[in-house]
Amino acid sequence: MSQEEFAKHLNIGKSTLGMYETNKREPGHEMTAQIAAFFEVSVDWLTTGKEFKHKPMSATQEEIVIKDLVARYNINLSNPRTREKLEKIIQLVFDDLQ
Repeated sequence: MSQEEFAKHLNIGKSTLGMYETNKREPGHEMTAQIAAFFEVSVDWLTTGKEFKHKPMSATQEEIVIKDLVARYNINLSNPRTREKLEKIIQLVFDDLQ
């Protein structure tokens, strides 16, 4: 698949995709998830090259905890790395409770 075809699939410009590839621009969380889904890999693997072994919690539990923490600690989730780190921390807590 060409860069142009992939950019069309993602509904972004070819130059934007090129900037992602050369680390001149970082995709947002939703775009990262979309790219990971396209390649059928996890966001963890896509962003770090490593697969983290954890049991996924339900989206409902995750969203409730994230919303609470964001509000309580005034966390800015505009950086996808911040959200990923928060999700990993939450997963570790849930793993310890089981």
